[in-house]
Amino acid sequence: MQAIFRIGKGEPPPIPDTLSRDAKDFILQCLQVNPDNRPTAAQLLNHPFVQRPLFQSSSPYVHGRGG
Repeated sequence: MQAIFRIGKGEPPPIPDTLSRDAKDFILQCLQVNPDNRPTAAQLLNHPFVQRPLFQSSSPYVHGRGG
């Protein structure tokens, strides 16, 4: 609940340092109080956090996200 109140006041909740820079940026963009400052769903789908692969494997047997 504390996070909801902080967001409403324009204060983003603490974001774990363990997240990547792209993940942090994605979250902060989603938490913009003013909807005019928030990216659209289409813009979020083009964000580097969403666009990069979940993992990269050197195995020739692993293809895409399904394994």
